[in-house]
Amino acid sequence: MTDPQDPLPEASWTFRRWFTYAVTLIALILIGWIVAKLTDGVHLAGVAYGLIGLVALFATYYLIAPSAEHVVKLLRLASLLKRP
Repeated sequence: MTDPQDPLPEASWTFRRWFTYAVTLIALILIGWIVAKLTDGVHLAGVAYGLIGLVALFATYYLIAPSAEHVVKLLRLASLLKRP
């Protein structure tokens, strides 16, 4: 019988973070290039560029920010260090 966690999840999110960041960056660059090539809808180009920036910001916070598990560990460590 196989274990439900077989194969085990990746211990470090490093590969997934780099892969996701690279794909997001490439997609945003391609979308920006497509918007720049459009001849109509000049007013919508500003909205599109703003949305590209927003997606880039969210992706950066998702990929660089610490995971919830790390935050809990840091809070436990801080509470241990505060005690006399």
